[in-house]
Amino acid sequence: MIVTSRPSIQPITVALNNMAGSYAVQWNVQMAGALLAAIPTLLVYVFLSRYFMSGLLAGSLKE
Repeated sequence: MIVTSRPSIQPITVALNNMAGSYAVQWNVQMAGALLAAIPTLLVYVFLSRYFMSGLLAGSLKE
């Protein structure tokens, strides 16, 4: 967890954790938030996967 003085600047993972109630968890809201938090990472991977794979293979191939 990251301690911040203002809730408006907290990371998305902390906001997702704070959405869980103490007695009941609304799983549909949690899953929607997790999907929205994951979309930017997935988009970066999809559009830059060619460079990601070439970087992984760069150390394993001998020239």
